[in-house]
Amino acid sequence: MDDAQRLWRFAEDVYQRPGVEPACLKLQARYGLSLSLLFAAVWSGLEGRGRLGVSNAEAAIRRGQEWDREVIDPLRALRRHLKLHPPRDLAEETHHLRKRLIDAELHAEALEQELFLRDLPTDLPASPEGERWRDAAWNAGVVVRRKCPTCDPEAVAAIAQVLAEACAELDPGVVAEEVQRAWP
Repeated sequence: MDDAQRLWRFAEDVYQRPGVEPACLKLQARYGLSLSLLFAAVWSGLEGRGRLGVSNAEAAIRRGQEWDREVIDPLRALRRHLKLHPPRDLAEETHHLRKRLIDAELHAEALEQELFLRDLPTDLPASPEGERWRDAAWNAGVVVRRKCPTCDPEAVAAIAQVLAEACAELDPGVVAEEVQRAWP
């Protein structure tokens, strides 16, 4: 299994844990945040790929956000439109189309994560293994900060929820303090 596949499985696993889905959907709805990028940033920190700098990760984040805006958002918008406004007398066909759009959207999100990994610098300084959660917290903050330039307590709490579930031994309060450091 390659890194992109491992990242995707990590994202699927963490997303299904208690409280993570609503926290993520809040970030997505409030800030237009790409959840794929958020999980890629967290995973890269936990995997020892280091702490993203605002400038050295710019290309990876920017290309991911462009992909999200140009590919994933239109797929999601079409899927949601068809859910709210299915054509008369085509409800079953529309339902099947929406299922295919969900599959396409998920595939596009996996590709977004792969783009992030390809663009991520390989020489970032990493914390020792027991402290990699701190890199993950920082990385998540850097990604969210692009869409939420001021340190919003709700954004911090949502990131802390995701990280606390990804690293079961962590206290969300301690994680929240670390996440806040990503904002100047």
